Amino acid sequence: MGIEHGGWCVGCCWALMAALIALGAMSVGWMVFVAGLIAIEKLVPWQLTASRSIAVLLAVLGLAVALTPGRVPGLS
Repeated sequence: MGIEHGGWCVGCCWALMAALIALGAMSVGWMVFVAGLIAIEKLVPWQLTASRSIAVLLAVLGLAVALTPGRVPGLS
């Protein structure tokens, strides 16, 4: 059962795991930020609103990193 659950977890969350490893190697602050977003998403009673809000925030952050990487703190 543990192997099955672990395989399912890696299959659906591999991109998040890769991002957290990269963030952890680059900046502990960014890793804490993303972990906080994940905790908010899982723990608040209004999960749908939180998930959508976090998705928008991450999309904006992704655009900021793509367009002006020098202005995003902690990337270098």
